[in-house]
Amino acid sequence: MAVTATDVAARAEERGRDRHFIGGSVFAAIGVLLALAAFFALGADRTTTFRLDVTLTDARWTIPTRPAVIALAAVCAAAGLWLLGGIRQRLYKIASTCAVAAIVLALICWAVSQPGQSFRAESILAGSLFLSLPFIFGALAGVVCERSGVINIGIEGQFLMGAFAGVFVANLADNVYVGLLGAMLAGSLSTLLLALLATRFQVNQVVVGVILNLLALGFTGFMYDQLKTTPGANTAYGVPQNALGGLGLGFLSDIPLAGPILFDQNLFVYIGLAMVFVVWFLLFRTRWGLRTRSVGEHPAAADSMGVGVNRLRFWNVTAAGLVSGFGGAFFTIANSLAFNKNMTAGLGFVALAVMIVGRWNPIGVLAGALIFGFASQMAEDLDAAGNSIIPGPFLQMLPYAATLVVVAGLIGRAKAPAADGVPYNPGDE
Repeated sequence: MAVTATDVAARAEERGRDRHFIGGSVFAAIGVLLALAAFFALGADRTTTFRLDVTLTDARWTIPTRPAVIALAAVCAAAGLWLLGGIRQRLYKIASTCAVAAIVLALICWAVSQPGQSFRAESILAGSLFLSLPFIFGALAGVVCERSGVINIGIEGQFLMGAFAGVFVANLADNVYVGLLGAMLAGSLSTLLLALLATRFQVNQVVVGVILNLLALGFTGFMYDQLKTTPGANTAYGVPQNALGGLGLGFLSDIPLAGPILFDQNLFVYIGLAMVFVVWFLLFRTRWGLRTRSVGEHPAAADSMGVGVNRLRFWNVTAAGLVSGFGGAFFTIANSLAFNKNMTAGLGFVALAVMIVGRWNPIGVLAGALIFGFASQMAEDLDAAGNSIIPGPFLQMLPYAATLVVVAGLIGRAKAPAADGVPYNPGDE
């Protein structure tokens, strides 16, 4: 029996109602439980302090914790009830965003309500932007690859190669900028192999990505051991004294709140933000971007219009390695750290999650990366304080839970490009 457009629309509407019901129920339940927990577990004398601690004036605001948490829980529950009532898709996303934001703010108010703690807005937000960088670079590389129709599971390996090559070349040349070029080249060479195997030999791209990760882990570990045991060469994996530092942009860095966050950052921050908008512009406003998206969605149609599908995929994947290799230099050069084995600690896989949360769009990637960066910074801050009711690792877990929510379709479906991971031979339908 043929499936009509009306049947497809009816099924989509039914899935939307199911998503509204599940999402609304979850948010309403969380709101009620959070309000009850705050009422019984938080003392009436507990307060939460927000402060600006980087600017010359140490401004601070203190609010009672229990009423604040209960009010935010009520916002979450109200958003859930709104979803249960049935609303349009656009409003559904707004309601879901409000519910998630209320949950996060409530947890923050609770977490920093211990004596001697405060939410140091400027330093936490500036640190969040800095810690989001590996996710930005890795996810952008993934966006370019998957928009071209090639799955790039090997971002973790590209990070490792960039981290090692960047610091190694920087020491040989005694120049961090030359080291950045070395990191980019190493990342590109890693994706070159992926591009060759995916387009010419058409092997399973997921398997190739996993193998390349293991290859990078073994190679960098071996080179680290060799350099460490070579007499006189134990500085070849360290960081030169002229490592990159903060770039204060004059009086702009003295602006309260915005100054320390945006105008007193590492060079990597400005390059990362610029890359987001450059990749967005190239993908959605240029002929190259149109061709890239076409070979990722319908390669046969692109082929019929004279686009060399496999050639474009090959060069796009190779170019994406420049971005992920540069992201690898974040772990060493940007942080003035020596290379260590497996120092990327799986963040390349987190970058893939950020790509999914961002729905294969550079602007969405920036938003997803900031969420992960904020959670990482808050976890570090709470662990450093040592007396928080909410453990830092719990907040660090929240972005991964959000990724599962997105993948499950509770906040709209995350749909990959149609031809992602599908090999193409000229003439295929």
